[in-house]
Amino acid sequence: PPESVEASERREILKDLARALKKQGSFTLASKKYTQAGDRVRAIKCLVRSGDTKSVIQFASISRNVEIYTLAANYLQQMNWRESVDIMKAIITFYTKSKSFIQLAGFYDSCAQVEIDEYRDYEKAIGALKEGIKCLGKETAANNSAQTRDMARSFEKRISMIETFVTAKNSAKRDPQKMVELCEELLQDPMLEEAIRAGDCLGMLVEY
Repeated sequence: PPESVEASERREILKDLARALKKQGSFTLASKKYTQAGDRVRAIKCLVRSGDTKSVIQFASISRNVEIYTLAANYLQQMNWRESVDIMKAIITFYTKSKSFIQLAGFYDSCAQVEIDEYRDYEKAIGALKEGIKCLGKETAANNSAQTRDMARSFEKRISMIETFVTAKNSAKRDPQKMVELCEELLQDPMLEEAIRAGDCLGMLVEY
């Protein structure tokens, strides 16, 4: 719009243009127009729809808006964050800045599951779940809800079971009888599959 147009009218023209571009599927251009109009939340929503991950991270990084941080982190969780340290860092940063501690704890839970399912790295899974508990502690300080307490209890139970499994694994050579006892104890726990892969536990017994 020409510079002579009043600011409020200029914003409305830019928003109309952004809406038209969005309908055409030109999400990147629509995002630029929404940004020019001062509507940064709609701008990042268009960037998310464009699928331009790098632009989403850059846009959210210079924003000081809780909703934008959360929208960006939610979007990035749908990307292949397992293969990108930058995306992982961005998710953690944006959830932290928006104080979305339950969502951040949930992300650490996903990280723990990946360590177990893809890499069989139970020690790293413990580390991720402990980070999740720290996040839940921050959430509890602000909002001590039943959901937060239940989630924290679940994390603690899983950490305990994984630590038992790691102890069993480390005992396999020097104290195989202890390993057998610990594995049998784990296999009787109804929560087993929520914490470790039953196949990994059975595998140790078979090897013995």
